[in-house]
Amino acid sequence: LGTLDLFRTTVGGAALGFARRAFDEALQHTRRRVQFGRPLAAFQMTEAGIADMATAIDASALLVFRAAWTRDRGAARITREAAMAKLAATESAQQVIDRAVQLLGARGVVAGEPVERLYRVIRALRLYEGTSEIQKIVIAKSIVDLGGRHD
Repeated sequence: LGTLDLFRTTVGGAALGFARRAFDEALQHTRRRVQFGRPLAAFQMTEAGIADMATAIDASALLVFRAAWTRDRGAARITREAAMAKLAATESAQQVIDRAVQLLGARGVVAGEPVERLYRVIRALRLYEGTSEIQKIVIAKSIVDLGGRHD
């Protein structure tokens, strides 16, 4: 599992990058696209989506950074941290990218557009180094094995 710890963290990092790119594309589009006399970014539901996306990205980043930092500090195993980072980052990236597609409308599904491409490739990251369901089992077992402590 030691090798998986390293790769799970890097898969989480890749998902984080995908989410950030989708967020940037959506933000740029909603600032430029005008509907009913104002930019899409000025509508409350768009603002809520942007807030949700930004929060998911930052939460994922913190988990990915924690896993990498724990490893850099010399921890022999980072199984729980890596699994949490991979799970949160890939699932959040799926949600962020899906929201970006929604905000871009028809442009979000045009072949070759960045968000369309991200929509296709994020699915694979949710499988690499163990599915999301496997990550949940790994996380739960690591907590149970600690006698219920979560530190």
